[in-house]
Amino acid sequence: MKPCLALLLGALWLSPVPGRAADAASLSYEPQPVQVPRGARFVTADGAVSVIGYNDMEQMLDTLGSRFTALHPGLRFALTLKGTRTAPPALARGESAFAPMGAEFSPTELADYRAATGGEPRMFRIAHCSLDPAALSGPLAIIVHRDNPLTSLTLAEVADIFSGRGSRGLHLCGLAPETALGLFMRQCTMANGDFGEGFKGFPQSRDVVKAVAADPQAIGFTAAMRAMPGVKILALAPGPGVPPVALTDETIRSGRYPLDRFLLIYVRQPIEPLVREYLSFILSREGQEVIARGTLGYLPLNAAELATERVKLD
Repeated sequence: MKPCLALLLGALWLSPVPGRAADAASLSYEPQPVQVPRGARFVTADGAVSVIGYNDMEQMLDTLGSRFTALHPGLRFALTLKGTRTAPPALARGESAFAPMGAEFSPTELADYRAATGGEPRMFRIAHCSLDPAALSGPLAIIVHRDNPLTSLTLAEVADIFSGRGSRGLHLCGLAPETALGLFMRQCTMANGDFGEGFKGFPQSRDVVKAVAADPQAIGFTAAMRAMPGVKILALAPGPGVPPVALTDETIRSGRYPLDRFLLIYVRQPIEPLVREYLSFILSREGQEVIARGTLGYLPLNAAELATERVKLD
């Protein structure tokens, strides 16, 4: 199931989960013996397991790796985390044990992966994105000028506005269509349709926020943690007859905010036993507690999300 579709369904039936403590206490990690596979391209010359990917996951993966290797003596990770887009080609070439990412594979990256491997990667959600300005990945927010009387929209209204079908005289802006957030917006609200005439795309969320703050008639989409006092984040209703949901840590954790995003790990199939064991740790109570204690505000998964991701390990 696509992440945004899962979010929309979750928004309709998941109950709130308060706080940032990890859920599912019964899912404690029980270490199973694993070995570094001999001859794997992701094993370095000195025997470490190479991981290439997203720079904003460095703190998280460093702590998770330390906890995991303490339970599996002899294992070591070598992290090369320079950006999300370094991960897909490294995974396709077999040079990274898994691909930590702050966004989904783009269509081009997925096509390149299929061409290189003849197969499909498998995606795991490991944490919710952050509302902390220090983080690089946040949920998507729909913003208007602070003086705009709008306070909420349905996702259908968002789609109508940004497609140009019902722009209400608003000036449309957001991240450029080919960026990760541009792709996410189109997929999750517009059925991959195009933005309406006059849409202005920017390379960075900060640029979108500045444009909306300067124009009382503007509406934009941006990474939520880049908002500032000159703009207002709208509450969003995921479906007809559903109350609008404000953007908070609690509504993210509960699965009710409909434009949430996740930190991800992609893996090759079939899943290598060492990688499967590592993911079992991340998706356990102990692994999610590591995520909850991070300083960048990334939020652990709730119980339903953990159950969904753990099924993928089978």
